This record gives sequence, C-alpha cells and structure tokens, in this order.
Amino acid sequence: MAETYVVHYSEVALKGKNRPDFIRHLRRNIRRSVRGLGETTVGLDEGRFMVESDADPEEVCRCLSTVFGVAWFARTSVAGPTYEDIRDHVIAAARPGLGRTFRIDARRTHKSFPLGSMEMERRLGAEVVRETGRRVNLSDPEESIHVDVMRGKALVYSSRRRGPGGLPVGTSGRVMHLFSGGIDSPVAAWLLMKRGCTPIYLHFYLAPTPTYPLESKVLRLVKILSAYSGKSTLLLVPFADYQLSTAGAPADLEPSLFRRFMRVTAEVLAPLFGASAISTGDCLAQAASQTVWNLAGFDVGSSLPILRPLLTYDKDEVIRLAERLGTYGPAIEEYKDCCAIVTRHPRTRVKHELVSRYFERLRLAEVVRTSVSGGTLAAYNPDTLELKTSLLEEVAASRSSQGAVPPVSP
Repeated sequence: MAETYVVHYSEVALKGKNRPDFIRHLRRNIRRSVRGLGETTVGLDEGRFMVESDADPEEVCRCLSTVFGVAWFARTSVAGPTYEDIRDHVIAAARPGLGRTFRIDARRTHKSFPLGSMEMERRLGAEVVRETGRRVNLSDPEESIHVDVMRGKALVYSSRRRGPGGLPVGTSGRVMHLFSGGIDSPVAAWLLMKRGCTPIYLHFYLAPTPTYPLESKVLRLVKILSAYSGKSTLLLVPFADYQLSTAGAPADLEPSLFRRFMRVTAEVLAPLFGASAISTGDCLAQAASQTVWNLAGFDVGSSLPILRPLLTYDKDEVIRLAERLGTYGPAIEEYKDCCAIVTRHPRTRVKHELVSRYFERLRLAEVVRTSVSGGTLAAYNPDTLELKTSLLEEVAASRSSQGAVPPVSP
C-alpha cells in the first residue's frame, strides 16, 4: 500500500519571479532521489510537494534527506475535508504516542473550512485527551501532531524530519572543483551543492595510470557525494608532466606554482563542461599555502571567480561535518596524492609576479595542454551504479569543436 509524504521547501519560496525555475529543479531532484524505489509519484499541491510511494518508508525518508532545497518532510495520512474525518486521523496518530504529553498544531490554508486554527487545536486536543488519556503541553510537548487543512483534504502527521535545506542542485550552474580526496575538498563540494552548484571534480594523480585513483578513495568519495547531486563527473589529470617540468623550480615556490597550474588547468577545462567558476577546499590560514597573500596569488589573473566554501571554517568544524556526511572515514585513508611530494615549507607571502614569471619560464601553459590531453573522464551514475570512462582528449576535441577554448594564461 502506498504511503504519502509531504515535503516542504523554505528558501526557494523567497525567489520571486525565479521561483518556478527553482521549483522545477527541486521537483526534478526529488524525482531523481526516489527513482528506483518502486511505484513513486511526485506532485505539487498548494506550495508543497506530495510524494506517494509503496517503497519502504525508511528508504524513502533516506532519499528525501539528500535533496538540497528540502527544508523538512514527513510521512502523513490524508483525511477528508470534514472535522469528523480529521478527528479520526488525529486520534489514530495520537494512539501510538511518542510520550505522555502532546500538542496540536493546526493550519488552515483555506478559509472555507468552518473552524479556525485555534478552535481546531482546542477541540482536537480535547478529543485526544478523552480518547487516549494523554496530557496537553503547549510549551514543551513530547509530540506535536500537525494538521494542515487544504482544499478538499487535510494532512495529519506527527514526525517531521529535517532536510538539508539550501537550494536545488543545478540552479547555480556548474563549478570546476579542485578535488584532492582529503578531508576538506569533499566537504567543500557538499557546501557548493547546498548553494545550488553542480561540481565537476578535478583531481591530479601521481600514478602512471588513472586506475589507481579510480580504485581508491577518490572515486568512493565522489560516489558518496553523488547521493546529493545525482550523476557526477570526475576529471583525472596526470601530475607527471608537471613534476618533470618544474624540477628546477625553487622548493619554497613549488606549492604556489602547483596551485597556479591547477587553477589554469581548471580554466582550460571549464568551458568544455559549462562551468562558470572554480572552487577549492581552502580554509584561510589553515596551511602556509592558504595564507591570505597566497590565496590572493592563486586568484591573480583568473578568468573565472574562485569560490571557497570552507574559507572561515576551522579544522574541527570541517571534521565534524565530514563525519556527518560519511566522507571522513574514506578521506583519511592512505593515498599518495600530489600534495604528498610538494614541499611542506612554502613561502607564506609569495609574490604573484614571481609565480607568473616561473610559470612562463617553465612553459607550464604547454604542460597544461599536454596534461589535459593525457587525462581521463569518469562519469558515475548513482541510479544505475554505472561508471563510464573515456579519454579526456577525445571529450575535449568533441566539445571544443562546438566553440573555441580560451587560451591558457598564467
């Protein structure tokens, strides 16, 4: 038998003339989240989504809890538009009881219903006390029973569950996200999705082939995050050519030079994937390479805005969020990434002119092109658990033929 769930949004409601587009994205994302759960429908009724599904309720709730834009949701019973039918559903909801005390929270969106909200609360509360022996507590109840009177029906529910909030993924465009596979970058990606962005993950790998990152925590982290975004794109770019080209660079300049290389690579790839910004997992002053001066040096000359969702977080805050998302465990697994061989004693106030000079002297613009041509695209579909890989050079050739790729600049 199908169960009914009511799903509410909050921030989306503030979007004015753009609201229909946000709601369209949110409805699509809710449908995506419950796809594969059996017979499930998603409708919109008086400013709230109504989901009907015959799947396991806990599984439906788990899926709804991953949809950005959802403020809260609840499993609900649907009563007829009469006081008597509403009373029966309220008493049925109150009998199992989550505690001795309760309150009734009634809302009437259609004034044609003969009773006002306060009168319904008084009468229904008295009925529950008489039928169950439970006590009313308006200030701190153990259970709140909600009644929403709509046109032609009423919703009765008691357990509301919080959604992740934010904006529907896809409403803020695509972002090239520098993805190391450490603790910070997956959390930063999640926060980007909360603001409506779709991240395109860009990872630089040390191994001779992309098989190593594809069999490591890097892909597992992308799969975890795909529960929130749907289909995900992971771009794997080899580090070897850069490493060989910068063998003679000053060691204390290496982190800033590599960060410039990553940024320029992201800029080259951005138009191929419709990305309008670059993002990182930087936390201000968490490391020597992330001082305000070095962050400024990273940004100089960029043709795209740089987003830093974790900029003001401290490490403990990031770890707590990673633990909640389930990314912390994989993130701390051993994995030899590019940062492992970059000096741990960089300059804290690097001059961006010096970085640009070495970038040009070492012909890193050409290295970017070479590295991209040897890269791999991995597309993951969480609905089918299917992973498809292709050569990034072939993808770039196909997409660049539809429009010019901007030149590489330091």
